[in-house]
Amino acid sequence: MNILILGHGAWGRAIGGVVERLKHQVTFVGHADPAWPAVKPDYILVALPVQHVRETLEHFPPLGVPVLSLSKGLEIKTGERVSQIITEVWNEPRVAALSGPTFAAEIAAGLPAICTIAAQDEQLAKEFQAILHQPSFRTYSSGDLVGVELGGALKNIYAIAGGACHGLKLGQNSLAGLLTRCLAEMTRIGVQAGARAETFAGLSGIGDLMLTATSEQSRNFRFGSLLAQGLTVAEILPRLGGVCEGLPTTRSVHLNSAIPADSKPIVTQLHAVLYEGMSPGKAVKNLLGRAARDE
Repeated sequence: MNILILGHGAWGRAIGGVVERLKHQVTFVGHADPAWPAVKPDYILVALPVQHVRETLEHFPPLGVPVLSLSKGLEIKTGERVSQIITEVWNEPRVAALSGPTFAAEIAAGLPAICTIAAQDEQLAKEFQAILHQPSFRTYSSGDLVGVELGGALKNIYAIAGGACHGLKLGQNSLAGLLTRCLAEMTRIGVQAGARAETFAGLSGIGDLMLTATSEQSRNFRFGSLLAQGLTVAEILPRLGGVCEGLPTTRSVHLNSAIPADSKPIVTQLHAVLYEGMSPGKAVKNLLGRAARDE
């Protein structure tokens, strides 16, 4: 198979290595490249920062082949998932998404990882399984494209919250409780958007949340930790060595009026910290001070 990977950052290169281990031909294309290469691909994999997906796709004409999104996040101005952007810009309905607990460095090193590939047409998900699945990169298929994409996007928000909890030195009890409520919140948001609740109990939900909201390898976690230590957003971003997808995703979810405010209290408080000048300590007090309620 000939596979084009649009985006050659650490994540795109890591997945390119996975594909190459199964003897497929991989060609990387950068967002600033003038045109597609001459090779005719069988599939395209998109590994771009979410806020740059639309403009990059508008630069490259569609090639009429199935597309797998590797990008996790939501577009600020529309609230759309990456698969929606791909279908809208390229008029391509054959779109799938990969998500799950995966750090690029560990994938590149050949360490074992497990993830989910989702598409509305599960046969399409199985097609992408065929070019990725191997002992060191185990894949599961799903028909819940909405849930898998939202899990991968929303966990970036909650990873910032997990990092802030760590940076504030609130303890392991607090972190466990926070992440449990984060999972409940992301499930509520997902179900309201048409996802299946059980998807968030899987790899793209709790799996990715556990990884990114507890590890220094996560840029979102490090961002939250540094924020809690008193650094500003402008001071933190150059230190991360890459994109912090939780920052724009928090903005997107907060601005989405289709998600009721009482369904996203953690997002609301985090948005106040990131964009409205509230201190992380004040946000914690606001969350803990909410009225008692049923779980």
